[in-house]
Amino acid sequence: MHILLLAIALTAAVPQVEVQTLDGRTLTGSLVELDSQRLTVETSGGRVPLASGELLLLVCKDPPVSLDQPSQVWAELVDGSSLVGTEFTASGGTARIKLRDGSTVEVPTAGLASVRLGEQSEQVAAEWSRIVGMPQTTDLLLVRSGDVVDYHKGVLRDVSPGTVEFVLDGDPEGAPLPVKRAKVHGLVYYHPPVESPPEPVCQISDVGGSRWSVQTLQLADGLTWTTPGGLKRTQPLSTVRQIDFSRGKIVFLSDLKPESVAFTPYFGAGKTQPLLAKFFALREDKNLQSGPLQLGSKQYGKGLAMHTQTKVVYRLPGRFSRFRATVGIDDAVRPRGNVRLVVYGDDRVLLESIVTGADPPKPVDLDLDGVRRLAVLADFGQEMDVADHLDLCEARILK
Repeated sequence: MHILLLAIALTAAVPQVEVQTLDGRTLTGSLVELDSQRLTVETSGGRVPLASGELLLLVCKDPPVSLDQPSQVWAELVDGSSLVGTEFTASGGTARIKLRDGSTVEVPTAGLASVRLGEQSEQVAAEWSRIVGMPQTTDLLLVRSGDVVDYHKGVLRDVSPGTVEFVLDGDPEGAPLPVKRAKVHGLVYYHPPVESPPEPVCQISDVGGSRWSVQTLQLADGLTWTTPGGLKRTQPLSTVRQIDFSRGKIVFLSDLKPESVAFTPYFGAGKTQPLLAKFFALREDKNLQSGPLQLGSKQYGKGLAMHTQTKVVYRLPGRFSRFRATVGIDDAVRPRGNVRLVVYGDDRVLLESIVTGADPPKPVDLDLDGVRRLAVLADFGQEMDVADHLDLCEARILK
């Protein structure tokens, strides 16, 4: 069993936190205790104990320290951690990453997935993601000229402030080439398939932009944690933004691949109309006009946007107990819009509701006990299909 222990004395220095739970509560107060079984927060209404399985997010409310060093290095580790720093070197199988707070982390190169060595435009970012996501059989050296990114297969050796030593794949001599760092956009390290590292118990995000997968955690003189890859780290609590316990407990529908999506236009029902279907296609994490999801003047980063008549079906990735969302007609078209929303659990109707542009956003909270397939239908309302832009903001399933 993973051991998670945080014990804090009740003094004037007790950190102030905001705790979000699976059942939708938000608690603000002093962090008193946190271990593998429970968390206790001292709120204005008294102490509130919570089982650790109920936790989603702990946000540190005390003003964090500020860091002035600009980001120059983005390193992804095989254990899921993402480190942001200012310098990167490697020699003898050990990489050294200087973080934005000035400290240096040593990571075996066997624990590195990729290292990006510069800022990138949207076009370059897309190309970076494509290359990094390709099946690999060797290390990759990525070079950039303007918005064009190319890569070479081979073996990465030592990395100094000025050069990257690289052995080209198929070079009979096997002599490393010194490639100037100024030309190098990034490094991708090949690793043969191995057993996956242990599941993290949480993820820590710090003020420097790094995100740490955490296996064990302890608060004493600072916050000390160990990653699933065995990296140990201690930082002042003032450098921690949040601790995320949601892994495996919450899944946003926009992060799932639908089992099926069907759209039926108001006119010409039953006929194939690909252009119309594309125009009114299901949108993920944006509204039907490809802008931000917005209900009641509040923008949401996660959610679905659906036009009548659209039905989307998801096969749930395991057993989940609740479906929650905030639903309404997107602000971009209010006060028009009239949609009949139906949510099915397998073949059972869990919710049937009329949603109009004159209504305030509505919370949805449904029991998913025993449900294997979740379906959402945006059906025609009373105004044909005029302005039927239905948003399901933060649509998510929870353990």
